[in-house]
Amino acid sequence: MSEGRPHPRQKSLTRRVVRAILGVYMRLYHRLELQGAENLPTSGPALVVINHASLLDVPALMVLDPYPDTATIAKASLFKVPVVSWLLRQWGAIPVERQGRDSTGVRALISVLRNGQVLAVAAEGRRTRTGRLDPINPVLAKIAAAAGVPVVPVGMAGSYRALPPGAFLPRPVKLVVRVGQAFRFERGTDGEQAARRIRQEIAALLPPDQQPLSLEADSESAA
Repeated sequence: MSEGRPHPRQKSLTRRVVRAILGVYMRLYHRLELQGAENLPTSGPALVVINHASLLDVPALMVLDPYPDTATIAKASLFKVPVVSWLLRQWGAIPVERQGRDSTGVRALISVLRNGQVLAVAAEGRRTRTGRLDPINPVLAKIAAAAGVPVVPVGMAGSYRALPPGAFLPRPVKLVVRVGQAFRFERGTDGEQAARRIRQEIAALLPPDQQPLSLEADSESAA
């Protein structure tokens, strides 16, 4: 997510063109800013976990993505929309059902990490309806705990105010993407512990109005 971090492999032409077009909009209208670029690994494998508050999150991350082959996940239903499907596939999106609970989708996510790539996912498994960080998806937490790769927390600030669920036209609100320090889970970490740690790390990167009301909710959701 940093233009200042060179990568030995080159992005595809499609990614470069889409990134350039989105970049003009994001920087002029939303004054997109990246903080903590020095915390990004130079290459994969790595699991990037991001809070998801708005439809603006994905294009903002596309603009800042420094890696040539980042993979992500998207609802399977989106792949039925021709233009959207094409764009998602250009970004290595993996279709998943029920917020990543289907076995095929889970195997695909693990395969990406084993292949040495960067996998960027919405940590909650869905968009928040309140703007605040929701509990972490329990399947993702278990994958993160078992994968043995660096986990990179990322906080997206401002996107909910710019385009909350149900809104049609974005507001000219500044977007700030904050990258925290990468960490690894020790062998034997369970899903509940992983979910709590991931939520704490992301919450530390968010402004007060996006903080979760309680971090204890993950204890139940990841059990």
